Amino acid sequence: MDYNFVIIGGGVVGLACASFLSEKKNTLLIERHPSFGWETSSRNSEVIHAGIYYPADTLKAKLCVPGNFSLYEWCQKNRVPHDRIGKYIIAVTKSEEEELENIFLRAKGNGVANICKVPLEKVRRDEPNVRVAAALWSPDTGIIDSHSLMQSFYDKSVQNSCDFAFNHTVSNLKKISGGWEIEISMPDGEIFKISSDIVINSAGLDSDTIATIAGLDIDKGNCRLNYVKGHYFRISERKKGLVNHLIYPAPLKNIAGLGTHITIEMSGGMKLGPDILYLNNRVQDYSVPDELRESFYLAASQYLIGLEREDLVPDQAGIRPKLQKEGGDFRDFIIREESANGLPGLINLIGIESPGLTCCIEIAKMVKSFI
Repeated sequence: MDYNFVIIGGGVVGLACASFLSEKKNTLLIERHPSFGWETSSRNSEVIHAGIYYPADTLKAKLCVPGNFSLYEWCQKNRVPHDRIGKYIIAVTKSEEEELENIFLRAKGNGVANICKVPLEKVRRDEPNVRVAAALWSPDTGIIDSHSLMQSFYDKSVQNSCDFAFNHTVSNLKKISGGWEIEISMPDGEIFKISSDIVINSAGLDSDTIATIAGLDIDKGNCRLNYVKGHYFRISERKKGLVNHLIYPAPLKNIAGLGTHITIEMSGGMKLGPDILYLNNRVQDYSVPDELRESFYLAASQYLIGLEREDLVPDQAGIRPKLQKEGGDFRDFIIREESANGLPGLINLIGIESPGLTCCIEIAKMVKSFI
């Protein structure tokens, strides 16, 4: 075989896998863009989650709680910019107060040690511009420079002699004796083939497509992805200091999203978002229409005092690879070695959305445990 491991996809999870797997084995990462992290991994809130929201015994819960610890540890060892800034989850209405209690119990059940209920006096002292009837405090929620994190994984992989093929696309996968044959398209259209003992499908928005190419029936396996767009609006610099921590409203039903929240960036800037828009096609459109300003303003003004419409400026958009259908029930990550489906040596990572950034190291460890 040409390689022990071939990883498809250069987002944060693929890079984390590369940094771990290349320690002792011959590894190649294939990415269709000119560099790493061009899609979901660089278009998000850049939040280090604590593992609060996810149903018990799901991969999202099981990986996020230790992922919070391992990501902070990695950042400290590798000098990745981050800040354990803390997060308030707030309720404004009575129904939201009831949901906060459910969140608190779920977090405790997931092993989130430091989450706590806080007196209103403390919240109002910390966040005088936030309208609140009840709140939870998560001191272990933080923010991170996601590009620097990906760069650290890339640097570690290069040190381990991992190979990278940017601007290359996987066009076919064929099961062969003892491994896989991977057909790769070069930028000039030329096609060549390599072989690998194991293939790790970390293709993000196209991970279901790669699974199909490999021979998996994604409809029978219920792993066809939905593209879900999230827009962000930037809050004007003149309102800098409007909040001092991450502010999250009580989340939406079925964890479709965590609500239109306020994120403070490493630079000190503030973003509002994301919203949730299920797309009817798989076009990667990252535009942010100005006409969404009103809905963002109305959502945030429910709890944020002092925000004005003209404070909001269109910023960025991201697309999440969600397994959960619109209006459907919660769906977990798919992280699976496919021997049971007749495809030994294929490891699928499908539907890796939030909290995938927080879980990236734990996902890489899980992948390594399959091998």
